[in-house]
Amino acid sequence: MQQLLLDPFQQTTVDPKKFLPDPLALDEVICHSKKMTAQEHLGIYQRSYIARLRNCMSQQFSALEHALGEDIFCAFADDYLAAKPSYNYNLALLGKHFPEYLELNRPDKDEAQKEDWIDFIIELAKFEYDIGVIFEKKADEDYQLAIEDSLEEKLKLVPICELFKFQFPVRNYYTEFKHGEKPDLPFGKESYCVVLRYKFKLAVYDIHKEQYDFLNYMKNGLTVSNAKREFVKEYKIDASEFETIWHSWKTRWIKAKVFRTE
Repeated sequence: MQQLLLDPFQQTTVDPKKFLPDPLALDEVICHSKKMTAQEHLGIYQRSYIARLRNCMSQQFSALEHALGEDIFCAFADDYLAAKPSYNYNLALLGKHFPEYLELNRPDKDEAQKEDWIDFIIELAKFEYDIGVIFEKKADEDYQLAIEDSLEEKLKLVPICELFKFQFPVRNYYTEFKHGEKPDLPFGKESYCVVLRYKFKLAVYDIHKEQYDFLNYMKNGLTVSNAKREFVKEYKIDASEFETIWHSWKTRWIKAKVFRTE
């Protein structure tokens, strides 16, 4: 039934008849009525079921839908739903493999020269799905946020602190769209951001490469002092010079609720 609903035109290689007990035919499984045939009954369910799932995809990937345009987005979504039907009751997981699907089915996949805008579309799809995952993620919510006077050796990243690196200004595009603007497809430009969740409210901040690297050290378990040591070694700068930079970062990040105390 699921295969018939998701793939009404049998665009995939899966034949729904293989799920029927031989030698039963479709019209022996789905009943006729006085006013409609079995196929007409099935058509009603197909249209409503696909419309429901398509609407879920549109909500999960609203910025992506704007970037692609409604018609192209729906075409990709319908094909994805037919190729990758959901096997989970939680519709939040519906688009889990959509970025992967877009990568495998990109229009220029057989071309030697790849189109930049497609790379942006895939990055945007990954980011939008990840935002949903971050919001729903289970994590400790009972902790003490750091303050300016907190001891540095006690500083740790808050439980929900995710770092992103892009080849395009994905965060900027996403935020502009969410604020009601209609951004154009951007040109390639490396960008970084951090996504935080505190008491189930998300905050997204731009960061630059050096900040991304420093927070990554802490994300991988290093203390502040060890992260400083690695950063100074990696960037070949004087430790005392970095202290001034670090103080500015720490003040800003404490205000942004990046740190908690042990």
